[in-house]
Amino acid sequence: MKMNKWISICCLLWLTVCCTGCEENSQGTALPDVPERPVVILYENDVHCAVDGYARLATLKSEQEAVTPYVSTVSCGDFVQGDLVGSVSRGEYIADIMNRVGYDAVAPGNHEFDFGMEQLFALAKRLEATTVCANLRDLRTGKPVFAPYRLISYGQADVAFIGLLTTETSTSTSPLTYRDEAGNLIYDFMKEEFYTHAQRCIDEARAEGADYVVVLSHLGDYPSEEHPTSLSLVAHTTGIDVVLDGHSHSTIPDTTLYDKEGKPVLLSSTGTKFQHIGLLTIATDGSLSTRLVPTEEITADAGVQAFVEEIKEKVTEGGQRVVGLNTVPLIATDEAGNRLVRLREMPLGNLCADAFCHTLNTDVAMVNGGGIRADLPTGEVTFNDLITLFPFGNTLCTATLTGQQLADALEVSVRLLPQENGSFMQVSGLRFEVDSSLPSPVVLDEEGLFSHLSPDLPRRVSHIYIRNRESGEYLPLEPERRYTLASFDYQLKELGNEGIFRHTVLKEDDLGLDVEILSTYIEQSLGGTIGAPYDKTEGRITIGQSL
Repeated sequence: MKMNKWISICCLLWLTVCCTGCEENSQGTALPDVPERPVVILYENDVHCAVDGYARLATLKSEQEAVTPYVSTVSCGDFVQGDLVGSVSRGEYIADIMNRVGYDAVAPGNHEFDFGMEQLFALAKRLEATTVCANLRDLRTGKPVFAPYRLISYGQADVAFIGLLTTETSTSTSPLTYRDEAGNLIYDFMKEEFYTHAQRCIDEARAEGADYVVVLSHLGDYPSEEHPTSLSLVAHTTGIDVVLDGHSHSTIPDTTLYDKEGKPVLLSSTGTKFQHIGLLTIATDGSLSTRLVPTEEITADAGVQAFVEEIKEKVTEGGQRVVGLNTVPLIATDEAGNRLVRLREMPLGNLCADAFCHTLNTDVAMVNGGGIRADLPTGEVTFNDLITLFPFGNTLCTATLTGQQLADALEVSVRLLPQENGSFMQVSGLRFEVDSSLPSPVVLDEEGLFSHLSPDLPRRVSHIYIRNRESGEYLPLEPERRYTLASFDYQLKELGNEGIFRHTVLKEDDLGLDVEILSTYIEQSLGGTIGAPYDKTEGRITIGQSL
């Protein structure tokens, strides 16, 4: 009797110990280990070379480290491109600044590919943070190029940071970036198996011991039927706790989504250009929360700011040459953050397209709105201003195409209206009308490149007129006639913007850098002063449905 009583006591003690180490919720699911001190994860996305924000991030990091030993800093991509400091150094100065702040995990955005794969690898090596990206695959090995995730321990709680990149990257940067010299595709973004692969990575991180799974996402929250988004990621998977999102420049303090099993998932995004810095907190009771801190309310760290100023001084030396005077407002983006050059005809787009058309003496010129990255301020315009406007360092080319091919290209240009689209073309030498209420007839192939127009759908574009270079008169487009076109090498040689000009014939190559041609047009053709007709739109693109 005494022995049976002793055995019962031992069993009770054993069960108590086991339950203490593996607590369960009301559904019988094991709860994650919770940190003994709060975990704070600072996050940002789409900084686009707004380098002054890094000193404020450093201050916020120091403040949080005074409260808890568990502080990490992460990025959701698009940090090396968007201003002079990125383009001049091909992203290396940005990596140096991020190292000075101290990052733990970085997910690349699509613009980290702008300088090519070799430079992407060099930047990842230069960064002291772990680069995480689960769905950039080397087709030669069948394996991810970077670590799919990083697991970080905060005391007794482990957090996995999984990187996921938009599959749109395959066409938002030059498709030739992902091919070898023979033209064979050697990298892809796993579009067809995106959700199953994401779930596999989540499961692997959980199996390795992750108590929490945080996705560093560069997917965006714009609805899309063509590419995975942060919203569809959550809807197609289980096991994610938080998605920190980038790509669409959305400002999301905190919102709750529900995964495939109906479980809540936090979603947050900081906007763009360090409008905010995000704080994800894992409390000691295991609860999760996100909030955004306006960056302007934070004092800059003196040491990091001094480092940033040193870099800015290096970059701007020699770039202060004045190329002209601008007397009219020329904007790419309005105060609400709408990138208007991706939506409709803009005087700034007309200026850029005219520079290419006039200087290269072609019938028409087309400039993708996604290639125009900044406003052009009034007052003196320096060469640095032009580099900020055109940060990619594209060269100009000319090509020939038939009137029918030009009409088809315009359909590709407007296919996503009224939604913003980097492939929307600002034009010179032509006029046309668009009915954006009609479904787009554009058909893309399996690589996301322009294939053909559906014969079952009407065209959105009509009433196309081409300017006669001698008389200046606009005449109806002739489908069989061959016209000359000026545009970026990115579009005419590298299949950029969904391969919009893939059927054209290259005429002249490497005709000068985009900033140099724009500078020449301002200095010589405009006599150094930008004024009328760039004080208003000219009816080059007439959109029939209100945006």
